[in-house]
Amino acid sequence: MNLRTTDLPVAPPVRGRTPLVATGFGIAAMLMYFAGIFGVYLKERALVRVEGTAWIPKKVTIELTQPGMVIWTLLISIVVMQWAVYSIKRDDRQHALLALGTTLAMGAMVLVQTAWHLSQTNLIADEGPTTAATLIYTIVGSYMVAIVIGMIILLLTGFRTLAGQYGSQQTDGVVAASLYWYSLVFIYFIIWIAVFIAK
Repeated sequence: MNLRTTDLPVAPPVRGRTPLVATGFGIAAMLMYFAGIFGVYLKERALVRVEGTAWIPKKVTIELTQPGMVIWTLLISIVVMQWAVYSIKRDDRQHALLALGTTLAMGAMVLVQTAWHLSQTNLIADEGPTTAATLIYTIVGSYMVAIVIGMIILLLTGFRTLAGQYGSQQTDGVVAASLYWYSLVFIYFIIWIAVFIAK
């Protein structure tokens, strides 16, 4: 039998990686935004320290316990988020949903712990003599918004996984959600060092 190429069935079209590309652009934009805020923060802090003035007012207490708990929660969430990717690549939707839900709960823990930490610092946004409080609220508030966006992405990814749209043949949505979450962990690591530890 002689087969010609016209006798072969048409190959299925290759699906584009649109969610991954869009997530890459979103992560790049978010990293540029935070790089700009960190640049302003570090510049203002350096100018105040050159003058010999205290950057953080004396009545303000910034404890390291709560940010330490947040960073550990986020580090553990990396493993849990990777578990979701691992599970969906093996068509194990039950464990993928469990991992996405656990990561969502960890995001909620980060929000609650961060909000409580800010309420305990005695920072007043417009109170002088430095702009430390305003910049800290801007950085941490922006991060909390980014976490909420990440939680929404996880929730939508979970619904689409539950509906059967994601599986071993189509993992890009879960992978995109994991990349966004990993970038959030990286950004908080910078906040932890630049804002809370270095003060």
